[in-house]
Amino acid sequence: MIEDANISIRRADADALRHTNAQRASRRPVQLLDRWVSQVELLVERRAPVVPEPLFSQIAGFLGQQDLRLYRRLRRHGKFDAARVLDVLFDAEERFLPGGPDEPAAGADETSP
Repeated sequence: MIEDANISIRRADADALRHTNAQRASRRPVQLLDRWVSQVELLVERRAPVVPEPLFSQIAGFLGQQDLRLYRRLRRHGKFDAARVLDVLFDAEERFLPGGPDEPAAGADETSP
């Protein structure tokens, strides 16, 4: 009987840990995007024309794994324009916020600049 109780407690602990880890994993993209939006907004406020290459590479690497359409928009013309990067980040945030689209658009390419 005690053995069954121990097994039950271990299973409940493991389930709770999986649930907590899943919640953290689902919030991570939004936290990353929020941090990057803040950094790029600061650049725009300071009238910096471009995003530094290391920051741009982090953002591009993330979007390349998550949403190819946004990745293509970000990499278009190979420019690091701060206002354009900020626009793409806002669109990425919409995708990852609750109620946003569930899956990334892998094949569609946007036609507007």
